[in-house]
Amino acid sequence: MKSINHFIYQITILFVTGFLFLSCNKTKDDTPVLSGKFVNQTYLQQIPDSIPGLVSAYCYEMNFISSDSVKILYGFEDATLGYKREGSHYVLLNALQNNDIPFEINENGTITLADSSWNASHENSVFSKSTISGNDWDFANYLNQRMIAGEYNLLKKDQTVSQKVEFHPNGTVTGLENFTSYIVCYSGDCVQETYPVANNITFTNDKKETFVYAFNLERKNKILKIYNVENPVPDIKGQRAIKELAFELHF
Repeated sequence: MKSINHFIYQITILFVTGFLFLSCNKTKDDTPVLSGKFVNQTYLQQIPDSIPGLVSAYCYEMNFISSDSVKILYGFEDATLGYKREGSHYVLLNALQNNDIPFEINENGTITLADSSWNASHENSVFSKSTISGNDWDFANYLNQRMIAGEYNLLKKDQTVSQKVEFHPNGTVTGLENFTSYIVCYSGDCVQETYPVANNITFTNDKKETFVYAFNLERKNKILKIYNVENPVPDIKGQRAIKELAFELHF
């Protein structure tokens, strides 16, 4: 009789332990762990034929650094905000004028941020997880991929030369003068750098000198045209007139 009671006791312990284990796993499965960087794909889809600085977005990238904190990239500024779960969704705390912004995790692992009131398109932004590692922020890499990254042939005096020019997604450039890196403007004061407002790009050469150009990518004709701009005027921000063609690149 004692052995039977002991057996029943062991079975009961195993059953309770198993139930608690399954319950914990279910809770964990129902509560996705947010970690890593998520990039604003809704914004990226709008910019190839636009001027990025004129396309509105609440933010460009979110980096979930803990269970209650997320770093937000606003362009040339960033901030760390709190977030928490509320029922079936989450909220960014004090995200906009002391107001919270809800967001939810979709079945495919993307995040939808309820920022339609901020965007001119009145469309909520969808963020997908970045597959890039080793950077503080990954957004510029994705921006370059959408806007300008690729291999081109340099055209000089209406003749295509064998010189290849390549804009790499990581912001480096090869084959164009002695330039080593580039930054495509998408936010901040650089948006108003040229007059009229146009896409602009800043190159850095091997001497660490910087040069600003305007550019226009004719996707239909597969031509990238890069233009000189006027020198900056002291005490005046931007408003630099677009001048003659500096480089013509074909792809």
